[in-house]
Amino acid sequence: MNIDIKAMLCRVVDQVFDEDFTVADVSSKDEPWLHCVHVSRADKDRTAIIRASYEWIDAFVPELNVQATLFDYDDVELEKEADLLRLCRVMRAYLEGNGHVEERRRLFRRGTNSVLRIEADGLVWRLGRNHYVVPYP
Repeated sequence: MNIDIKAMLCRVVDQVFDEDFTVADVSSKDEPWLHCVHVSRADKDRTAIIRASYEWIDAFVPELNVQATLFDYDDVELEKEADLLRLCRVMRAYLEGNGHVEERRRLFRRGTNSVLRIEADGLVWRLGRNHYVVPYP
């Protein structure tokens, strides 16, 4: 069974983000298999980019350079939609002002890396530059 990822992304984004958020489709014509939306809120300086393909979905926070990715290689639409819904709820929580940014020292170079901790649906997510923790219920 072939799943329409773009329709699923639009459906979930419409369900999670109301009129308080600005949602723009930023999918590229060069990559027709990848669907992408840019979500922001006018009263806060926070943005999120949510991307979905047939095998993975991810959320990226450009101002912190952190992300989280969920992989799903099955052909079960309900499972893919549930994962996308969880990820969108985490991004909504971040855009509403929730979350805590931790700065961690880099292992080999000077400076720090940001880690964003967000609690959504009773679970704690950690989004990072190269490492992330996605809790499963």
